[in-house]
Amino acid sequence: MAVAAVLLVATLPGTAGAQVTPRPDLTVSAGSVSAANGKLTGSFVVRNKGAERSGRFSAALIIRAPGKNRQVKRFPLHSLDASGSRTVEVAVAVPSRLPTGSLPIRVCVDRAGKVRERSERNNCRKVGTVRVGASPTGPVSSVPKNPIPFTAGVPFMLEDAQSNYWVYVPRSYDATHATPTTLFVWLHGCGGESSGDIYTVSPGGTQDWISIAVGGREGGCWDPNADQAKVLAAIADIKTHFNVNPRRVILGGYSSGGDLAYRTAFYNANFFAGILVENTSPFRDTGSSQAASLAAASWKFHVVHLAHLQDTTYPIAGVRAETDAMVAAGFPLTRVEVDGGHYDEPGAIENGHAVPGTSADLATYLLPHIDDGWLSP
Repeated sequence: MAVAAVLLVATLPGTAGAQVTPRPDLTVSAGSVSAANGKLTGSFVVRNKGAERSGRFSAALIIRAPGKNRQVKRFPLHSLDASGSRTVEVAVAVPSRLPTGSLPIRVCVDRAGKVRERSERNNCRKVGTVRVGASPTGPVSSVPKNPIPFTAGVPFMLEDAQSNYWVYVPRSYDATHATPTTLFVWLHGCGGESSGDIYTVSPGGTQDWISIAVGGREGGCWDPNADQAKVLAAIADIKTHFNVNPRRVILGGYSSGGDLAYRTAFYNANFFAGILVENTSPFRDTGSSQAASLAAASWKFHVVHLAHLQDTTYPIAGVRAETDAMVAAGFPLTRVEVDGGHYDEPGAIENGHAVPGTSADLATYLLPHIDDGWLSP
């Protein structure tokens, strides 16, 4: 039996008892745009929080400058379903003759097709900052300072200041270390081992990212309060040996590893373009409350959350409630729901039929999103 993935887009509740005329309500719910090498790059998300499909509308990228704001680019957009969202990619030149200083980058939308910063604050959002004349040295190079010999396609172990970690370098990696490469950081579940999981998250073939599986809790569970340091130390160390794109670091984890992934991402958001997690929950076992985690995040990173419907360790009702809270807070989150228990071998029977298994679902529903083009600030 084929099991379809379910894409989550949250529907926000209306005002109880009020007589409200259905209408679209467009807002910029998330975004990150940064300046480097004379270009503004990144993306933003537009949501229709209303109860009616919108007509065609516009979004504009604006740099706020003293005296006069600069509209950098206008994006004509097609209609958007009620409760729907759309991600818009940004790749434009930084305007010339901007005043010196730190200038906010904003995105505004208007369902009438005319974009302007109005008193309706919910239709505009700050998505970044451009610093003009602040740094004469240019961007920091990601070329590694301590490159090491390696064999592409063969996992190996390295040690850092906190513990150790396993590494897989794809055959596509530029052996001259001149090309920045995506990094995927994986955290095993309770009872798991990084030495085995490195194979699970490194399919090879056309893989174009470096994988690392963080060690230090082999055969055990993670401590979300104490073990964030192990994650950050492994990332810092791999950057000294390989050319890692600092804006393309993606964090992932299963079960207890997912708990640590959420906790680390919320409290160190600027380090990560997004997270990919399986059979876990954003807040319950992370050592941090929902309110504290949401408040700690310096930007709304991307999330793909894979949940198995027969998982009794993380029941689907709780997972839905917590991921819905993230969507309501503006995080671009996709929840995928498929049949399966907390851990299944291939061919296990769930909901009356054989399932591919936990590792196979990870490869099918999560790993492809590494190439979605997410960028951190």
